[in-house]
Amino acid sequence: RRDVTSCDWLPMLTLSLAVAAAAENEPHYHNGKLTRYEIGPPSVLLSRSDEERLSSGKPVMQAMETGIVGARRLLMVQDIAAPPNVVMDRIMDLAHYDKMVDGVTRNVEYNREQEGGLQRIKTTYDIAVLHMKMRYFMEHEYDPEKRCMTFHLDYSRRSDIDDSVGYWYVEPGAGRASSRVYYSCECKLRGWVPSPVYNVLTKEALSKATTWVAKESVKEWRNQQQNDGLLQFVTGVRDAMEQLKLPPLPQPPHFVSRFVGERRAAAVRFVSNRRIGRKLAAAPSAPL
Repeated sequence: RRDVTSCDWLPMLTLSLAVAAAAENEPHYHNGKLTRYEIGPPSVLLSRSDEERLSSGKPVMQAMETGIVGARRLLMVQDIAAPPNVVMDRIMDLAHYDKMVDGVTRNVEYNREQEGGLQRIKTTYDIAVLHMKMRYFMEHEYDPEKRCMTFHLDYSRRSDIDDSVGYWYVEPGAGRASSRVYYSCECKLRGWVPSPVYNVLTKEALSKATTWVAKESVKEWRNQQQNDGLLQFVTGVRDAMEQLKLPPLPQPPHFVSRFVGERRAAAVRFVSNRRIGRKLAAAPSAPL
């Protein structure tokens, strides 16, 4: 009995996706099957061993309460050596996911709305996983004040996946340049999907999510520190040059200023009288 390879299931998967491919002009098959996440901090308890693992730079996987009796979701937690605003900025840099997140080849915004402090951003995700391509349309809800972002499918458009919901939350860490990030996601694929593809889109995506955020956040924070250092250097040089300027000369005593003024006025009168005398001497004599 031979093992099943990607060559065996790829034609079947390609056919199933081709039957009803993603379409921006067609609604999705439903208005949501998975329970959406809510804006706000997660309901999770971390043990002492969890805290020790986080302090060593490793992520922790925990079960998160959903508000439904008996229902829980997996939640990834990781400490990152960067301020919360930098971490949240990387998470919300949706347009550059293709450069930061493995498997994402394109992420294009097609709608943005503001309602009070809540931002709603809709984007098109193009992903490539194990020789196959998929497209889905996602709506993100972001509250900058609460440092939280949730997402779910845009059900007004037809996606290649059946449903997806997710959650990001960032809180300040122990130090000024430290954050703790929480991530959870649930994805439901349409029809039969091989286990390798399912793992990449669900389990591996969950375990790798905080990893790319940590990497990109630390890199961005270091760049900002370098830029701040250069700015401080230039400012320091400018201040030093200002301090090197010679102070103005002291004002001379009043009698000296008056004497110089009188001498200057006398010299002007002398020059003026000489010029008048020369003009008179050069003028022709009047006839008698």
